[in-house]
Amino acid sequence: DPILVDAPVNTILRSFMDVKNNKRVVHAVSVGSPEKVHYTYDLDKGMVAQVWRGEFLDATPMWHERGNGCSRPRGAVQLLGEPFFTLSKLSSPQASWMTDTTGSGYRPKGYVLDENDLPTFRYQVYGTAVSDVVRVLPEGHGVRRELTVATPVDGLYAKLAEGTTIETPSKDLYVIDGKSYYLQVDDAGGEKPVIREAGATKELIIPVHSKLSYSILF
Repeated sequence: DPILVDAPVNTILRSFMDVKNNKRVVHAVSVGSPEKVHYTYDLDKGMVAQVWRGEFLDATPMWHERGNGCSRPRGAVQLLGEPFFTLSKLSSPQASWMTDTTGSGYRPKGYVLDENDLPTFRYQVYGTAVSDVVRVLPEGHGVRRELTVATPVDGLYAKLAEGTTIETPSKDLYVIDGKSYYLQVDDAGGEKPVIREAGATKELIIPVHSKLSYSILF
């Protein structure tokens, strides 16, 4: 029999999670909401790995008999790329993105819950503290993410999205992978995102000073 996890209230489950191209997130935190809009956060990279609408999780692979530690979304999943670090320090807007923690001092600090049992994720990188808040948008249109950097870091950028195509039909709105999902920049502290080539894919990156907020619409 399947072992299903519902989210009648804000619900958190930690597990392994297989994402794009069968890459495994081993420190995944899945956050479910009664609005039936859910997401998975990768603690090892400070990344929102996927979002989905529908029911919450199938924990059968994790809890049946010996299990393999994995859970699976129950719904229409929107993957947000192979696992990557959200923040990276670049010498120029064309410099290569961080692929490991060497020289970054990256250290996950877990998460704290607010009065509604919703998490604020925390980590340290490049000598500064970062808080990362993801919340469901009104009427369940997607999620809004707000990153706060305690102390500004020279050359610090955030990767907002990656995909085969990234288009910008209007100011502050970006279309990823032929309308797979939309990204709306809400507050970038006056900075403007840059679309750049990265091998066979495109990346949407932006300088980060203290706060950055954007919405993932799907």
